[in-house]
Amino acid sequence: MKFNIVYFMLPLVVMGALHNHAQVHKRGALANRAVLTEVVTVTEIQTVTVDADGTTMAKVESASESKIESTSPAMSESKSSSAIIPTSSSTSIATTTPSASGSVSDTPYPTLIPIPGSAILKNSCGYPVYIWSTGNPSCEGPEAVAKLIPANGQHVEEMRRCTDGGVAFKLSRTASSAKPMQFEYTIWSDRKTVSYDISYLDCMKNTSGEQDLSECAGHDGGIQAAGGEDCPDYQCFANRWCDQQAYVVAEFGYKSGAPVGGCTVQKGIAFELCASNRAN
Repeated sequence: MKFNIVYFMLPLVVMGALHNHAQVHKRGALANRAVLTEVVTVTEIQTVTVDADGTTMAKVESASESKIESTSPAMSESKSSSAIIPTSSSTSIATTTPSASGSVSDTPYPTLIPIPGSAILKNSCGYPVYIWSTGNPSCEGPEAVAKLIPANGQHVEEMRRCTDGGVAFKLSRTASSAKPMQFEYTIWSDRKTVSYDISYLDCMKNTSGEQDLSECAGHDGGIQAAGGEDCPDYQCFANRWCDQQAYVVAEFGYKSGAPVGGCTVQKGIAFELCASNRAN
């Protein structure tokens, strides 16, 4: 004689958070993207057959599972990075590793050292550039408007917090901000965490797939962005397409592994044009 016993396993709930970086609009404002949460139910039905002699056999009738990826600003330990999703009440951490755009033969740029609590733009080019430090009207502190930074000069500002979005450093070789190279940063609502990235979206040529960054200020000498100690660096090599270390596709195509760094405000952040020109 056999008895069939059917177990309905309790559903398992898997939650994945997809967070996209704060992207600059052409008006200069940064908009924080919402955190999207997806719930996937995993259900398993198991049938157990019991013989009269006590022998049992188990059979899984059905099962389902789902894999969820997430994208978030990356924070690093010893220059390897881990993603952080700041919220008003908690922080979730997952591991990510930025991949370089160039080949293994490329030489990393000299270390870029930020000033605590500040955002720096270092112009290591042999020509001057104009900078606009812009953001939403809610941003604290003064804006820089068409400020001329001489060759080997720099712009330093106390990191500015915005209640809506963040700040963009727009950079151009001319006094027009129509097609700027951009460095972006956003201080989170916890006032302790800052995310930062490189964006070629407004200065690049790619309408016909040409992958041309030649009109982006500073790209002829390479570009980099860095957080303070133990925070990730991003480097784009001179005169090369840079689709892994910077934004050349809006929102990184909503894929995981977006090139957004995360650091503490106290450690500061720094950006550099023509980074290969600097000896040390």
